[in-house]
Amino acid sequence: MLSPSEPLLFYLGAALCLVVTAQAVLGTVGWFRARSDQRKRCDASGAEFRQLVANEAAVAVAKLSKRVAWEGWRTLKVSAVVDEAKNVKSFYLTDPEGMPLPRFLPGQYLTIEAPVGAGGVSVRRCYSLSDRPRSEYYRLTVKQQLPDANDRQATPGLVSTWLHEKVRQGDTLRCQAPRGVFFLDPTSPRPVVLIGAGVGATPLVSMLAAIQHAGTVKPTCVILSFRDSESHLLREAIEAARGLTHIRVRVVYSQPLAEDRLGIDYDLTGHVTMELLRKELPSNNFDFYVCGPAEMMQSLVPELLEGGIPDDAIHFEAFGPASVRTEANPTALERAVGSQVRFTSAGPFRWEGDYPSLLELAEARGIPVASGCRAGNCGACRVRVLKGSVTALRSTSVAIGEGECLACISLPDGEVTLDA
Repeated sequence: MLSPSEPLLFYLGAALCLVVTAQAVLGTVGWFRARSDQRKRCDASGAEFRQLVANEAAVAVAKLSKRVAWEGWRTLKVSAVVDEAKNVKSFYLTDPEGMPLPRFLPGQYLTIEAPVGAGGVSVRRCYSLSDRPRSEYYRLTVKQQLPDANDRQATPGLVSTWLHEKVRQGDTLRCQAPRGVFFLDPTSPRPVVLIGAGVGATPLVSMLAAIQHAGTVKPTCVILSFRDSESHLLREAIEAARGLTHIRVRVVYSQPLAEDRLGIDYDLTGHVTMELLRKELPSNNFDFYVCGPAEMMQSLVPELLEGGIPDDAIHFEAFGPASVRTEANPTALERAVGSQVRFTSAGPFRWEGDYPSLLELAEARGIPVASGCRAGNCGACRVRVLKGSVTALRSTSVAIGEGECLACISLPDGEVTLDA
C-alpha cells in the first residue's frame, strides 16, 4: 500500500484513481443521457405509434360506416305500430321468418321504398333507427310531415303520410340495409353530448339506449328539445336514463302548454343555444352529436365551432343537404360561383349560388333527376360526371362509383357536365 513517505508514487496513484473515477462518472452520465435519449425516442415513437393507431382507427370507422348488412332490398314485416306523440308513430320491423336481424351502429338510418309516386312509382326515404341495435326488431319513429298552415303551397310528406295513413300491423316494407356516417361508438370512454330537437331526437335516443346497454360509465349529457308535451316523443326511453349517475338528461320545451309542469314534464324553457350549453356543461371536453331541423342546425353548429369546439368533435345529421354550413363549406360555395354547369339534356347554366345543390338547379331548369332523401343518404340522385369535377357538401355512406356524384349534396367545382 502506498504512503506519504513515497510522495511521487502516492500522487501518481491518486491521479490514476481520479482518472478512473472520472471515467466512471462520465460513463454513468453518458449512460443516463443514452437512457434519456432512448426514452425520448421511445416517447416519440410511442406518440407516432398512437397517432398511427388513431389514423388506422379512423379508417376502420369509415370502412365500418360503409359496410352494409345486406345488398339491395329486403322485405321486413311491420309487427307493431305505436303512437308516440302528436303526428308521430313508431314502426317495429321484424324478419318475416322470425330470423335475427343484423346489427347496426346507433345513429344510423334505414332506407325504405313506398309506392306513392306518380303512376305508382316507388319513392325512397331514409328514417333514423330510434332504438339501440337489437336482433329482434328495428324501430323507425316517423313524424307525419303536414302542410304548413302559413304556406299554402307546401304539400304533405308523401312517404310519411303513406306510413301513417296506410301502413298497418302485418304489412311489409321494402328496405335497404342500415347505413350512415352519423353514429356513435357506445364503448368509447370519450364523454359525449347528445343534442336533438323534434323528430331529430330519434338517432340520439338510439345512441342513448346503446350507451346504457353497453354498461360503460361514459360521461353523457343529453339535451333534447320539443315544442311541448304533445310533441315529446319516446318519453319512456329518455326518462329511463335519468337514474344513472354518469348520464345527465335535460328536456327543453320551446312553447310549453298551460298544463305542462316544469321540473316534471320538462326541465328548461326555450331553445337549445350555445348560451344554454355553457350553463349546462362543465367544459367543452365532449364529443357533440347534433340532429335537428334546419333552423337549429344553421345556428348551433357554427356556434359550436366559434365556441372553440374542434371540428372533428362535432358530428351532426341535418334535415336537408345544405342545412349546415361548416368551416369547409363556405370555401366550396365561393369556389362554385361562376362555374358553368351543363347537363346532357340542357345548358350550360352559370352557377350563381342561387341553389343549395346541383339537384335543385336541375329541378329548377326542368331537368328530371331522380331523388329520395335529398340528404345524400339513399343514393337515388346518383349521376355520372362526364366532364369536370364537383365538391360534396357532406360525407355519405352511399357507395359512389368513380366518375359519379350525388346531385343532392354536390356543388360544381369549375366547369362540369352531368349525365342528366
